[in-house]
Amino acid sequence: MKKSLLLFIVFCSFFSFSQKKKMRWSDTFVAKEKPRIPREEVEIFIDEDEYLITFEAGDFNEDKLIDAVAITAKKDEVSAYNKDQTKTKRKVLILKRNNEGKLEKIAENEDIVYCYLCESPFGSPLTSIVFSGNTFAIEHEAGKANRWARIITFEYNFEQQQWLLLKDASSIYNIMNSSGFQSDVKTRKDFGNILFTNYDAFSLDLVKKSTD
Repeated sequence: MKKSLLLFIVFCSFFSFSQKKKMRWSDTFVAKEKPRIPREEVEIFIDEDEYLITFEAGDFNEDKLIDAVAITAKKDEVSAYNKDQTKTKRKVLILKRNNEGKLEKIAENEDIVYCYLCESPFGSPLTSIVFSGNTFAIEHEAGKANRWARIITFEYNFEQQQWLLLKDASSIYNIMNSSGFQSDVKTRKDFGNILFTNYDAFSLDLVKKSTD
């Protein structure tokens, strides 16, 4: 009887210990809350004839201050296209928070985002900005059954304190036929170091042509 009682106590102790040691997925994984800033902080950088399409926030230089990347367009981009198919450009703004806690524009480029209806007969091909650590990506996708996508990613270089093109990836595919998937991914091995301000998504060599 004593032996059975001892075994029972040992079993209960072991079971209790194993229950405490057992880790659940929800105990070990905690999703980080996305950094957010008031829209009004970004809108002060928008010209009177423009509107803010979208923006995302993040700490790209690890100074514990929340920065932002924004995309703007002309207010009349839709009517201008409908009238005479004018393809107005859209701008990408990089906004860095200074030591006084205010955002300041450090870079701008209007040759990254596809314009309204560009390569997209059903509307704007721009889908999102994705901030991740010291990188951000501009994502496009368009089409119906036959679709295309292009994701352009930039990385902040801490040594140079500059944004550089990290990757330019495009793909063509049919949502009903996975075997027809085609992709083209260019990295720094292909194009070297290209500054954010010098990048041109619509140039064959990805670099803006000099106008001098």
